[in-house]
Amino acid sequence: MKNNIRVIVGMLGIFASLQIQAQTIPHEMIKSIGIITVSVGNIRSEPAQSAELSTQALLGTTVKILEKAVGKNWYKIQMLDEYQGWIDGGAMVRMDSVEYSTFKKMGTELMVTSYLGYLHVKSTEKSEILSDLVFQNRLMGIKSENGFWRVKLPNGDIGYVSNKVVEPYSLWLKKNSEPTQNKMLKTAHDLLGIPYLWGGTSVKGLDCSGFTKMIFQANGWVLPRDASQQAREGNWVDSTKKWEKLFPGDLLFFGEKRSNGTYKVVHVGFWEGNQTYLHASEKTRRASMNPHSKDFDAYNLNRYLFTRRINKAENKVKSLIKLP
Repeated sequence: MKNNIRVIVGMLGIFASLQIQAQTIPHEMIKSIGIITVSVGNIRSEPAQSAELSTQALLGTTVKILEKAVGKNWYKIQMLDEYQGWIDGGAMVRMDSVEYSTFKKMGTELMVTSYLGYLHVKSTEKSEILSDLVFQNRLMGIKSENGFWRVKLPNGDIGYVSNKVVEPYSLWLKKNSEPTQNKMLKTAHDLLGIPYLWGGTSVKGLDCSGFTKMIFQANGWVLPRDASQQAREGNWVDSTKKWEKLFPGDLLFFGEKRSNGTYKVVHVGFWEGNQTYLHASEKTRRASMNPHSKDFDAYNLNRYLFTRRINKAENKVKSLIKLP
C-alpha cells in the first residue's frame, strides 16, 4: 500500500515521498521481468486455460510483465515483438533487474538448433527427462563436458543437454544475424509438415503468421505477430499477380479488398519461387498459383491481395542482435 504524502517542501519533500512509496511496494510487483521456463509457453487472450490461444513464447524468452490477474496466478506479459497476452505463472519465472542480470551472466547462453530434443536429469540420454526442448529454445549453460552441457533453467532446475542439440547463442547469432534467400528457404522447407495450430509459433504447431515469423526469427529477425501486422512491413512488390516480380522470401497476403480501397488481411504465405509458395493451412505445406499444378490453390489465388518484401530490420521488424 502506498502512503499518501502531501508534498509541501519542494524537491526534498518529493524525494522523501518516493522513498516511502518504494519501501511499501510489494516485492513481487517489482519483479517486472519474466523468463519462460517451459519448452513452449502458451499465451492466451484472457487469464484462463480455456481462453483462446493467441501466441506462444519459447523457453528462455525474456518478456515484460505488465500486470497480475486478481486472485489468479496469471500474468499479462509483453513479448519481444510487443504482442501482449496472458500466461499461467507456472510457465514463467519472475525476476527483478538484479536477479535477471545475475542469471544472464551466470554462464554461456545456448540456442537449441535441433527441431526436437530433451533435457535430462543426468549427462546421459538414457536418464530421466527433465523437459522436452524445441527449436529456438534458449538455455543457460554452466559447463560443457563429456558431450553434454550442464544447464540451469530460470526456475533453478539443473539438467543436461547433448552438445548435438545446442550451440552457443553468440556463435549461432553470428551465423544467423540477417536473413538470406537460401537460408530462409532451407528453414521454410525444414518446417514443412507441422500441424496447423491457431496461435502457434513453435514446431509443436504453427498458424500462418507463426510460420513466416519463425522462418525470419530463425534467421535473425523478429517479425510482428499477426498477418495484418506483417502486411505493413517491408516494401510493396505486387498486387496484380505478376509472379515474375517475386523473389524467394517475399510474403504474400490474402484476404478481402474493401470498397474504400483498404484491405482486410487474414492470411500470409512465403514465396518459394516457380509460382509456388509455402503456408500454414491444415499443416505447413506447398501451394501453387499455376492452374496446371497438382498443388494449385484456387481459393487463395482468388483472395490474393499483394506481396511485400522485407529486406531491412526497421519499423516493427527487429534484429535479434538488439534484443535480450
